[in-house]
Amino acid sequence: MKSNLNKFRPALIIVLLQLALFLSNDVSMQAAESLGDPFEGNALKNPNWKWSNEPKKWDLGKTRDGWLTIAGEFNRNLWGDDQSNRLYQEHSGDFHVETHLIHDYRDGSTVQGIVALSPTSKAPNKGNAPDWVTLKLWGRGAGEGNTAVLQYQARQRDGDPGLTGTAAAYGKVKQDALPIFMRMQRKKDKFTTWFKLKEKDKWNLVGEHELKLKDPLQVSIYSGIAEAPGAAKLTSHFEYFKDLDNPFPVEVQDKLTTTWGTLKQAY
Repeated sequence: MKSNLNKFRPALIIVLLQLALFLSNDVSMQAAESLGDPFEGNALKNPNWKWSNEPKKWDLGKTRDGWLTIAGEFNRNLWGDDQSNRLYQEHSGDFHVETHLIHDYRDGSTVQGIVALSPTSKAPNKGNAPDWVTLKLWGRGAGEGNTAVLQYQARQRDGDPGLTGTAAAYGKVKQDALPIFMRMQRKKDKFTTWFKLKEKDKWNLVGEHELKLKDPLQVSIYSGIAEAPGAAKLTSHFEYFKDLDNPFPVEVQDKLTTTWGTLKQAY
């Protein structure tokens, strides 16, 4: 019996390798379509990420296990211009994304959040590109009582319908390590945002805003200290970036690893 198994072993190995290759390609194709990333391990899982102003110091899992961490850099605001440390993926059409972040700041103006940016759309108040919508946690310095507020803005404007410079449901929170969950959805020209403070909380609507942004958009998370070098400090943490319309296929990758391990033990 054992000799018969040995006789067919080369053919079995070829079949198993083909199966592993098929599953691996399937995972890669799904990952390429998804905007998601679990931020696990020590490398970005989604191959489509790109940096705008890549920070000098950032890591996956080293500073905080299972989180993407960005060390705040000065002169990295996102308001009149995009100067932020911004991690993005290009995407056309509708999307629905979520992230859980911690905004750990002290003694200055700091920013962190989600932004959908169109490099080819002109901001009406600026006369040039780009334009964007962002759900932003703004940490404010001593002049504002060292408090943070949640904002829903477009480029250098937050008074248009649906936008806000201070989301009343969030309030003004004293500076510290501030956790928050954020969501942003695009349906044609309508952008909707929500937040919550704890995983089991209900989502709070921040606003709905109509804005024509030309594709492709850069769907992004970002971080920055919005002032020149001084007393301000910021460490930005992101636990994950979730695509609610097309989840990142981590469960397929896990299944592939388990199956391959089982097959190796069997043969």
